[in-house]
Amino acid sequence: MSEANKKLTDQIVQGILPKLKGLSEKNAKKVLNDTTKSISSIVKKYSKLISEQEKEKSKAKEKAAKEAKKKAEKEAKKKAKEAKKLAKAKLLATLIAKEQPMKPVAAKTKQKAPAKAAPKATSKVTKPVRARAKK
Repeated sequence: MSEANKKLTDQIVQGILPKLKGLSEKNAKKVLNDTTKSISSIVKKYSKLISEQEKEKSKAKEKAAKEAKKKAEKEAKKKAKEAKKLAKAKLLATLIAKEQPMKPVAAKTKQKAPAKAAPKATSKVTKPVRARAKK
């Protein structure tokens, strides 16, 4: 029996034995032995239950830590997947940009330049041109 269990047993015995006054010495020894055995078994069960509770608490903590770790790993995988998709999209965009020739882009800008230069604001009012009627 551990030291803590002995102390607990002694405390319980001291609480019970004073109430057994009036017994003969023979009967008092029997009651004392039975009481001590019973109390020691109670203390052992008590200690066992306490240790089981502590084990359950530690298991619950481990389980919570494991779940948190699993969740963190899942989030990391998700972020890695998103980053991979983003990198792939960027690479694809750069490849598409490289494939397009530079000349058509320049041709488009040249076409737009004359269109902007044609309409000039003048102070003359021009008459609309009428279409001729067919005979």
